Amino acid sequence: MDIDNSSASFSGNIPPEYDFIISGGGMAGLSLAYYLHQSSLRDNSVLIIDRESKDRNDHTWCFWEKEDSVFEEIIFRKWNGVWFHGSNHFSKWLNLGDYQYKMLRGIDFYEYVKKTIRTNPDFQLLKADILGMEEVDGQMQVKTSVGNFRSKHMVDSTYRSAYDNPSYNNMLQHFMGWTIETEKPVFKPEEPTLFDFRTDQKNECRFMYVLPHSAQKALIEFTVFSDNILKETDYQHYLKSYIQNILKSEAPETALNTYKITETEFGIIPMSDEPHQINPVPGILRIGTAGGFVKSSTGYSFQRTQRKLKKLVEMLEQSEGNFQSIDWHKNLQRSGYIPTWNSYLDSILLRVMLKKKHPSDDIFTRLFSKNTPSVILKFLDEDTSFKEELSIMRTVPTLVFLRSAFIIALKKFFSGD
Repeated sequence: MDIDNSSASFSGNIPPEYDFIISGGGMAGLSLAYYLHQSSLRDNSVLIIDRESKDRNDHTWCFWEKEDSVFEEIIFRKWNGVWFHGSNHFSKWLNLGDYQYKMLRGIDFYEYVKKTIRTNPDFQLLKADILGMEEVDGQMQVKTSVGNFRSKHMVDSTYRSAYDNPSYNNMLQHFMGWTIETEKPVFKPEEPTLFDFRTDQKNECRFMYVLPHSAQKALIEFTVFSDNILKETDYQHYLKSYIQNILKSEAPETALNTYKITETEFGIIPMSDEPHQINPVPGILRIGTAGGFVKSSTGYSFQRTQRKLKKLVEMLEQSEGNFQSIDWHKNLQRSGYIPTWNSYLDSILLRVMLKKKHPSDDIFTRLFSKNTPSVILKFLDEDTSFKEELSIMRTVPTLVFLRSAFIIALKKFFSGD
């Protein structure tokens, strides 16, 4: 059931109490609702609140995996290999082995999950602004623009840390993407580009994605890892420059003289090793970016979010849906929900990039040119063995990374992290 407050005369009859309230109906919130709907907890009452209707394609998620995705039927494109264009004129087609690189459009995900949970009368979607949360008489209460709602179990994906603690490494992944259509065939639908560093790095980490929809349509995305956001015109400049100077040079003559932009997306993702308060008070659990689900060294979040939410729902099933009976820190750490060694490796790479200790394009070029691509993807998924990780570490600038590893280890020791 959808409850839409888009009209000023809204007067819907909304129950005031629920078993679960999910604040935020983006990727993380809707994914949790989907897994709850698929679980033994499906008969619990669930309210999902978001300020947007999620009725447009505002995001694209890309990820890799060996098996079929939970959302396989709505995967928009998938590929067995990708192009990599790095530093020092290194360009190579990378066969991904057992992995496939997959593209999922936001609108397809939103519609699929909402269609699924609408079949459950106990699940409700509410369009409203979230104004705050507080504890009232032993329950958590969320204040919204259409009223207040209570639950013993509040799941929040809307909280955002300031990420301003100087003791940690805080960067941002920010990007602008254009889906463009051309009059003539330009793109090779079976050949996406995962990383293209052939753009002015400005002493940062800057690269392009090219994800073809067809021979005449593709998503072109300009991505930056840095501690500052650019002007909108800067993102547009680099996208135009890449299309005119790189793509046009590789396309048939006159094929890219004209094109039209059919969709635009923009995003900012925190890349930080600052600890997250997953369970800040007994009645609230944070998920998604709010819960530290984003891999701090790369900004990837979709697959990590799915894995962590599946484990979360399993723990909730075992506790019969009772937040209060779960030792969150103990159980989440045991399940891999809270990484330790992998987060240390992320911190090392973050510091090297943030402090500009070595050109980022060269680091990624070394990783993908000196290692099997499938092993790098396995490493980014945090599935590699210690032996495999040591082998990968030998391919990056050793002294630079060892110095950062030593500094971070000292900070962790003295801070008690």
